[in-house]
Amino acid sequence: MKSYHLLRHLAKENDVTLVAFSFGGLPTASEVKAIEDIGVKVYPIKLNPLMSGLMTGLRLPLEYPLEISFYLTSEFRRTVDKLCAENDYDLGIAFFMRTAEYLKDKSFKKILIAEDCRVLYQSRSFTRSDNILQKIVRIWEVMKLKKYEPKITSLYDFVTLVTKEDISEMHKGNPNLSYRLVTNGVDIDRYAPYCQYKEREKNIIFTGKLSVWANTMMAIKIANEIMPRIRNEVPDVKLQIVGANPPKSVKSLSNDFVEVHPNVPDLAKYYTNARIFLHPHDGASGIQNKLLEAMASGCAVVTTPTGNQGIYAEHGKDAMIAKNDEELVKHTLTLLNDEDLAVEMSENARSRIINTHTWEVVFEQIDGVIRELFNEE
Repeated sequence: MKSYHLLRHLAKENDVTLVAFSFGGLPTASEVKAIEDIGVKVYPIKLNPLMSGLMTGLRLPLEYPLEISFYLTSEFRRTVDKLCAENDYDLGIAFFMRTAEYLKDKSFKKILIAEDCRVLYQSRSFTRSDNILQKIVRIWEVMKLKKYEPKITSLYDFVTLVTKEDISEMHKGNPNLSYRLVTNGVDIDRYAPYCQYKEREKNIIFTGKLSVWANTMMAIKIANEIMPRIRNEVPDVKLQIVGANPPKSVKSLSNDFVEVHPNVPDLAKYYTNARIFLHPHDGASGIQNKLLEAMASGCAVVTTPTGNQGIYAEHGKDAMIAKNDEELVKHTLTLLNDEDLAVEMSENARSRIINTHTWEVVFEQIDGVIRELFNEE
């Protein structure tokens, strides 16, 4: 969503060209038109996941981390090189580090929208995982990224990230670069409290792309470890797990008090019918977009210090911040049993998002980075 909103914003006053991967096959004409209609020239590049996986294996001896190697294709490179030879571009933007290889040697000014520190992400994922295969992959990535991340970022004029914590970690790898904060936004009209808090059902909600390992683990933890303890005190509360592509391990969580809703067309109605967003986050990096959506929707939020990265909600005012499982249970029960506090917190949560994480805030930040890059007032 961020890349779309940035394209839409930048195309208002600039000629913008997009080269982007399309998984599995090329996009439909209507999908391409949706981007062209906001004033962007589109060059989709088909990415075959099977072939990319095979090529990633062949590149293991090279410098690239797996997450970079997977996205290296000759067609993407040829397309970018051809466009750069035919056009006099003023600025190149690589969105995510996986596309940084294609602009690294260009002579125009360049911004890398890295979003998060990948060394931090993979390090935390390694520490958190109990799966031996996951640990092997993560430690491999950490070793590769510690060399690759500082090297590739040094080839860009500015590197933007979504949290102060990610900027701090990037400084450790390469302290001489220019890092800037460009946060993430949320559509506050789409994600809005469409009914009064006290009219909502007594639901706890967790959302996310459920095929992502970290989200799978959080969903399982809530259902198996946290909800039983909450229901001992509040037996009529239910859990809704909502998101795309849940694996069997998540689907199997369904029971009398756990509902799994896969691949729903619109998350907004689920947020607005829930009282509490429960988020036992304990790793990764970057910002949690699901929290931005939940807070904008007027959910009372219980999360952790790493879940609060980039949002900086005040504990007890905008959200409840738990340091361990006992506090996750305690804070959730507090909100379930004190409706007035939950209402106040849900209202404060939405106000914080309106003040700090609308797309207009993001646009101001990226415009500021571009003005600074071109020495404009």
